[in-house]
Amino acid sequence: MTAVIDDSPPVPLFVRRSSVCPLDPAEEFARLRAEEPVVRVTLSTGASAWLVTRYADARRVVADQWRFSSRAAVDGPIPPPEPPGGFPLPRPGFFSTYAPREHARLRRMLNAEFGARRLRALRPRVEAVADERMAAMCRSGPGADLIADFALPVPARIFLELLGIPEPDREGLRRNADVLLDFTPRPLEQAVAFAELDTYLSAFVSRCRRDPGDGGGLVGRLISSYGADLSDAELAGIAAQLLLAGYATTAGTIGLGALLLLRHPGQATALRDGSADVDRAVEEMLRHLSVVSFGKVFTAEEDVTVGGQEIRAGEYVLCSLPSANRDAVLGPDADRFDITREPLPHLAFGHGARYCLGAELARLELRVCVPRLLNRFPGLRLDVPFEELRFTPMNAAYSLESLPVSW
Repeated sequence: MTAVIDDSPPVPLFVRRSSVCPLDPAEEFARLRAEEPVVRVTLSTGASAWLVTRYADARRVVADQWRFSSRAAVDGPIPPPEPPGGFPLPRPGFFSTYAPREHARLRRMLNAEFGARRLRALRPRVEAVADERMAAMCRSGPGADLIADFALPVPARIFLELLGIPEPDREGLRRNADVLLDFTPRPLEQAVAFAELDTYLSAFVSRCRRDPGDGGGLVGRLISSYGADLSDAELAGIAAQLLLAGYATTAGTIGLGALLLLRHPGQATALRDGSADVDRAVEEMLRHLSVVSFGKVFTAEEDVTVGGQEIRAGEYVLCSLPSANRDAVLGPDADRFDITREPLPHLAFGHGARYCLGAELARLELRVCVPRLLNRFPGLRLDVPFEELRFTPMNAAYSLESLPVSW
């Protein structure tokens, strides 16, 4: 029996995982890397795109802001077919859609918020929230849903606190983010979610502008440091983009990483007893799982050849990060999960100017959450057969619907 992926309607190739073990990319990718490294696919919106599957090609595309623009990603990760009048201007603050120079301008303003000094100060809070969630699991257990009770609430709470969002408002923002991160086209529901997000964050920015030090978090600090250089619309857009990218991927990696370690008990033991290096383990989980299937859909700004395939200006391009991170150029056994290996230069966080702004925050949360979980629950085990688990391929952050565990 194989594990369950809800594939009705069929899961498109660009987010497809293995039908044998959904922790792995689909088997087709090995053949594509060898024989047809750039292939046509159809996006959920019906638009056609080129899918890049090899490591070197994907690294080149992701890093090249000048030839491969993310301009079309106006309202989400998958653009619609181009409207007759062309796409509207990039949303203010959605810096991933900005031209390179403007993108760099906003990145410079945000770098300190995700730098080493901020993260050192944040670590005790991550530890406290992780311990709080595990204590709650102990009180209600034995038995828990590791996604709903731990993997999701820890990074979500940390990130919403970082933004400065008041506690009573967080659940509503999370619900809207869930809708917008779903690749299944739901135009009306997604439009409502985006409108609610815009309305809330616009009001939030206005409050922070009036008193940046009053619980404004990251937004308040940006106002204090760059107030006149950032409009309210830009600040709301920055907050929206960070919210949509800020915690779901980490939650997916914590949940899937826990499952991966349960399936490799020797490696789990090595992490628990300290004989394995936590940093190496985290890098291997990030690479092996690659919960972001492609990140952004890019638009070729000029005619260009990738992997021997000619791509015309205006055509869409996306990169399979799970496929790229299993490419044999990284090593002869790249399909094997091994937390003791020398870290491989994966693309789980992108590359170059598009390297994930929150990469070090994600690493911090994984370094705290995974070993703590294994030590608090040394008898952690699946509470249902692996074959009954349901995964979420049609989402910007690959994960599990739930992960029933006991101890």
